[in-house]
Amino acid sequence: MKKPVILFKSVLYLILCWLSSFVITMFFQTFYDMLGIIMCFAFGLCSVGACICLYGDFTLKQGRKMSVYDERHTKEDNSRFGLVIGAVPTAINYIFVLVLYLSSFEIIKFDFYPYYKTLTLYFVPLTYLFAPNKVEVINDVTMSVSVHAWELSPLALIVITVLPLVFLVTCWLGFRIGYKHIDVKERIIYGRK
Repeated sequence: MKKPVILFKSVLYLILCWLSSFVITMFFQTFYDMLGIIMCFAFGLCSVGACICLYGDFTLKQGRKMSVYDERHTKEDNSRFGLVIGAVPTAINYIFVLVLYLSSFEIIKFDFYPYYKTLTLYFVPLTYLFAPNKVEVINDVTMSVSVHAWELSPLALIVITVLPLVFLVTCWLGFRIGYKHIDVKERIIYGRK
């Protein structure tokens, strides 16, 4: 098995997650304006759920393939390789989080929060719970404007810091289930036997 190829696919799956979240959150602002916080949970569940499904399926299949390959050829135990796969999208997201922190503490004089929301579109509905756009009137037009990075609350920064761990946990769990040939359906229905 070529591990670098799998890691490159992990980056491609992050792009796929972004695209699926783009489709999901396309109408988020409209529904948020009408129904408020309920839409944050609904769209957040769908958007992050799409990422979990995409990465879960990808790592499950990779785990099964690697398990078969290891049993036949190498006799190695690569059951923890899911953490490495999950570290790729997690690290990419933490680069965005780091730049957001630098912007939030005004170490860099650039408001990165609107760009952060664009780059991590899959987390936008959940970050709206703690840092929604503010309404401003500009030239007699009411507009929804993003809060500035330095206006983010400590709770919003904590949530933004924790959210990328979704990728790490999903990849680790999906890969482990595939690698160990665990039948989840059977475990749920019949329990551990």
